Amino acid sequence: MEIPTSFDASAKTFGLGESSRLNHALQAGHTYTMWAADIPALSFNKNLYGSYPYYLQMINGQAHGVMLMNSNGMDVTLQQSSLAFKTIGGIVDLYVFNGPTPEAVSTQYTGIVGRPTMFPYWSYGFHNCKYGYTSVYQVEEVVANYAKANIPLDTQWMDIDYMQNYRDFSFDSQQFPVAEVDKFVTQLHQNGQHFVPIVDPGIMVYPGYEAYERGLQDNLFIKDIQGNNHLSQVWPGPTHMPDFFHPKAQSYWTDMLKSFHDMAPVDGIWIDMNEISNFCNADGAGQVCTNSAPGGCPAPGASQTDCCLVCTTVDSSNKYDFAPYQINNQQGKLSAKTVPVSSTQYGNVSVYNAHNLYGLTEQIATNQALRDIRNKRPFLLTRSSFLSSGAHTAKWTGDNGASWDDLKSSVISVMDFNMFGVPMVGADICGFIWDTTEELCARWIEVGAFYPFSRNHNALNQAAQELYLWDSVAQASRTALGMRYQLLPYLYSLFYEAHTTGSTVVRALWMNNPSDAAALDVQSQFMWGNGLLISPVLDQGSTSVNAYFPQGYWYNFQDRSFAVDASVAGVWKLLSTPLTSTNVHVRGGSVLPLQQSALTTAAGRQTPFTYLVALCPLGKAFGSLYWDDGEQIELKNYIAIDLYAEQSSKESVFTATVTHDSFSNSNDYSVGTIVVMSPTLTTKPTIITLNGASLNANQVSFDAAKKSLTFTIELSLAKNIQLTWA
Repeated sequence: MEIPTSFDASAKTFGLGESSRLNHALQAGHTYTMWAADIPALSFNKNLYGSYPYYLQMINGQAHGVMLMNSNGMDVTLQQSSLAFKTIGGIVDLYVFNGPTPEAVSTQYTGIVGRPTMFPYWSYGFHNCKYGYTSVYQVEEVVANYAKANIPLDTQWMDIDYMQNYRDFSFDSQQFPVAEVDKFVTQLHQNGQHFVPIVDPGIMVYPGYEAYERGLQDNLFIKDIQGNNHLSQVWPGPTHMPDFFHPKAQSYWTDMLKSFHDMAPVDGIWIDMNEISNFCNADGAGQVCTNSAPGGCPAPGASQTDCCLVCTTVDSSNKYDFAPYQINNQQGKLSAKTVPVSSTQYGNVSVYNAHNLYGLTEQIATNQALRDIRNKRPFLLTRSSFLSSGAHTAKWTGDNGASWDDLKSSVISVMDFNMFGVPMVGADICGFIWDTTEELCARWIEVGAFYPFSRNHNALNQAAQELYLWDSVAQASRTALGMRYQLLPYLYSLFYEAHTTGSTVVRALWMNNPSDAAALDVQSQFMWGNGLLISPVLDQGSTSVNAYFPQGYWYNFQDRSFAVDASVAGVWKLLSTPLTSTNVHVRGGSVLPLQQSALTTAAGRQTPFTYLVALCPLGKAFGSLYWDDGEQIELKNYIAIDLYAEQSSKESVFTATVTHDSFSNSNDYSVGTIVVMSPTLTTKPTIITLNGASLNANQVSFDAAKKSLTFTIELSLAKNIQLTWA
């Protein structure tokens, strides 16, 4: 089915994922393919792990969006003034979102696919992982080294190394014994830290293995063309794939994760390989596979990724495996390196139609399982995703490379997934495949500290890249993550706004400035909401950034000083950026709620709040704070505060107005500081009142160089604030 449209040749088109690209705007003359595939993210301009047949288009400062809600494979071809969806099945369920602003399009789009979910507060901290840790004792040492280096760390992860023969829901009895892992996780929890392990969908064919036997008993594995349980191969060897369409799949998956959680109280689950990845059937012609070496598959000494199954064609006329129209899947035929599309799921649903939905169905089941098991807000991370994934899961961009191009591409991917309604997203910091370098890793953490999901992770046999291994990287990490941890209340409030209204968290500059033609071409800077601008170094050897500042006032976040006057029009400014620094600016017109930096979110949450007030050229600023316990599932017990400031020649005012307070612990938090920044501040005020009472002169300081006023107060977060000065 082909659905074409035409438009003005000046249009700029964004979206159509998932792919790694160096251009944020989609390129005329290109075909964008929607087919979930285990293709490394370091492969540019190819179909990757997820399918997002949705685009947002800018024409003359106005935005609209188009979504074809269709799970089948498709090509989307883009020309200078036309676009065509070409899908190989399913139904036409076409949505047009009329905007007219980019944020309005996002709100309309997520109104259909689902608003982004809220995640536990700890998950907004920094995470560390590596594929290739040799024992739980090594992992314990890594966590200790982060603390010694004074680098924040909230969550330690484990890749497939921890499993017994790569079997899900198991721990290696020698290197990751259950008792020691349980002890390790308990210690993490005592430190205010958390633990997330990986779980893949492939269930090893292994008699006596509970996950295998239960799957057979419930008959809930995907069936091949002959009606038998389809045999694939992934890390454990021969495997069957759970069918998450099956009515018994939820109880099965919950029970398996419950038994796993009983061994070690994990805080979240990382689901990988769910495209579905398959090490066999490389030519896409195999419909039925058998184990050629039941005594050892893979054979002793062979790589886990070497196919040891024999896959054959039993119906060469099958219209699914050998479809008459072939989309531009980079792996070749639709069935290449995955479960054959002639296979079926519960209800006689063909994998041909449901392939792109597998990751989503696993997310839904995992999210529900974690809710039931922990009775807390769930955290899960996925590789494969689809329209609406943001309502269930966080996402990382997959197997990227330790290269400067991968660093640049990561910024585009993070902006894309925010448009897709999946704001909790990040790339593997410092790169996954290939050895990183000291300079690249330093520059990457200066970007990755501002991914919504911030995790360092690299591959088996690659040189270690924990952030404490180089002095410069450690210093860059302390600086960038220190800013992140201060900003977490602001980030958390942005996620609440996204959850309730469908807005984005990370934004390209043009999303906040749609009529600014210069902003439309900026793709190396990004914003958190409308209030924070990040301008990182993305080029090897560079020690400066030519940054664009849209119209308004801009303030340096790190030293709280006035930085850029763009009150007449947007300006470009060359920013000196030594190796261990990055550029973070606050937009005039914003009030950002902050706390103090700490080594964990648990410690940071105990510090007093600061309200950072950045006045715009009109002398005003707005903001909000959402605050709760960080883990409740239903958002019933919370405090919401509207923040406002206005400067005038007679009397200036800052107010914090509690608009909702059902949070029984709101009095446990305090506001300690209010900082007001404006280039028009010239002297220390002489008349200052806080909620009608005079403030002492020693509670107020004025910095003429930074153009800032600092008010030191001590009030409960639950109290309204009215601060005036003249």
